Amino acid sequence: MSEPRKSKKSEPVDWLTEALTLTRYFDYYGGMFDERQRAIFEDYICNDMSLSEIAEREGMTRQGVSDIVKRTSRKLHEYEECLQLAGRHEKMKQLLGSLDERVRESSLLEAEKDSMLAICRQLAETL
Repeated sequence: MSEPRKSKKSEPVDWLTEALTLTRYFDYYGGMFDERQRAIFEDYICNDMSLSEIAEREGMTRQGVSDIVKRTSRKLHEYEECLQLAGRHEKMKQLLGSLDERVRESSLLEAEKDSMLAICRQLAETL
């Protein structure tokens, strides 16, 4: 089930963790929202604008902005739950880091290590 959005004012550590998670998910799934939703969500979560600032700019109520942010947050969690793009990407990065470490510690010749590490770097860049 999707996570409830934390308030910026209460539990700042939880809010920061949730904001970082939502930002990661937004990188993957942000294109699935219309331009207005993206702008409002990005301003609130990524740019740390207040609901009032966004509402004034958009010509709507604070509650309207809050509803959009909550719906978008909920949808981002749902998309990740179903598609798991961010989770798989993070897992691949961890595995690649582990592979990189094993190659460095191996008893291979330096030229072989350099070749394998170059492949690891290319893979990491494509992620």
